[in-house]
Amino acid sequence: MGRKIEFAFYFIAILFFIIRYADTDTDDRRVRVPKSQPPAVFLPENARLPQDEGTVQVELDRSLHSGVGTAFAVDSNGTYVTARHVVDGCSEVFFVRSRGGLEQVASYVSENNRDFAVIKAIDAGDFHLALSGRVLSRGNDGFMMGFPQGNPADVRATVIGRTEMRSSGRYRMREPVIAWVERERKPGFGGSLGGISGGPVFDADGSVVGTVVAGAPRRGRVYTTHPRIFGETGLLSPSTQGRTPRLADGITEGNYHTVGKTLRASGAIKQVYCRVN
Repeated sequence: MGRKIEFAFYFIAILFFIIRYADTDTDDRRVRVPKSQPPAVFLPENARLPQDEGTVQVELDRSLHSGVGTAFAVDSNGTYVTARHVVDGCSEVFFVRSRGGLEQVASYVSENNRDFAVIKAIDAGDFHLALSGRVLSRGNDGFMMGFPQGNPADVRATVIGRTEMRSSGRYRMREPVIAWVERERKPGFGGSLGGISGGPVFDADGSVVGTVVAGAPRRGRVYTTHPRIFGETGLLSPSTQGRTPRLADGITEGNYHTVGKTLRASGAIKQVYCRVN
């Protein structure tokens, strides 16, 4: 029961913050974050990787709440990817502008059998990210970027292996996912990664190999979509190729937070706000 509660706490709109926007153009964000956060749990660099722990069970809250998440651009036509549970049941969906205020999106569509959704922006951005269908091997590092707890931050994690995630509650589905163990957060903070859901996970070459969908912060685990989702939804087709940020040196332990800052500033990675009336 404790494990289910932990997954639900992280997964449902991942840390559904109570946010108020009195005016979509000028109002400041008001995010309520727990005053006391437990320390983050990291696997030491010299420790053995844990074994595959089998199926991940996630119980979704049956009630709907306003909340936040992360999305990222995948082409030059205003197409963004996020997690299904970030936009599920929303009355309206917005991008949060870097200097405050909201930008309403044109449309959003969720996959029925995966925690995956596509958002169409009204205005296309200048940059988008390169996608890959490559499955990282056990022991490979990846870099997750977005807005955990409503703030810009990034995570370095290591692949444990592949598993299956089963969701129940508001909707039911099962899907393959990649399991990771946390190594580091920049800047450092404790507690949940809530708000990074829907954000990209990069390989060392700078390609996106999945999106964040769930996790267990007290155990230092994160789960991301299997990269085959990009091919299955047609996002790897040549028509989606365009202008991507230069990552000539790839992404490393030393530069991933700098890369994250750059991608958020460029609009390639954005914060998403789901409003439920």
